[in-house]
Amino acid sequence: GDQSEDDEDIATFTIQSADLSLAKSVTPTSASVGQTVTFTLEVSNAGPDNATGVSIADLVPDGYTIGTINDGGTRIGNEITWTGLSVTNGGSTSVSFEATVNMPTGTTGEYTNTAQVTASDQVDPDST
Repeated sequence: GDQSEDDEDIATFTIQSADLSLAKSVTPTSASVGQTVTFTLEVSNAGPDNATGVSIADLVPDGYTIGTINDGGTRIGNEITWTGLSVTNGGSTSVSFEATVNMPTGTTGEYTNTAQVTASDQVDPDST
C-alpha cells in the first residue's frame, strides 16, 4: 500500500528553568538542652519560570529530636521531606518543623542540620 506521511511538522519545545535556592534559619538561634527550636526552610525562585513539583529534604542530625512537622512534611527516620511545592518566579515558599535540642554526645556534626532541594519539574541551571 502507498502510505503518505506528513513528516514536516515541527514541534517547538522550550525547557522551563527555575533557579532555586534554599535558605535555612532557626529560632531561637541559641538554645539549651531540652528546649524546642523551630527550623524554617525557605525556597526562593530566581526564575525565569515558576517552579512546580519542588521537593525539599532535611536530614535532621542526632543532636535534635524531631517534633511537630508543619506544611505537610513527612518523616522517615531522621529525614523530613516536603513534596509537591510550588514557587512562583521571583517568589519564595517556606516550610518548617520543630525539634528539641538533645544532650550533647560529642559526636561531630550532631547539631549540623543540612537540607537540600531534591526535585523540581523545571531544570535548575546551577543546582548543587
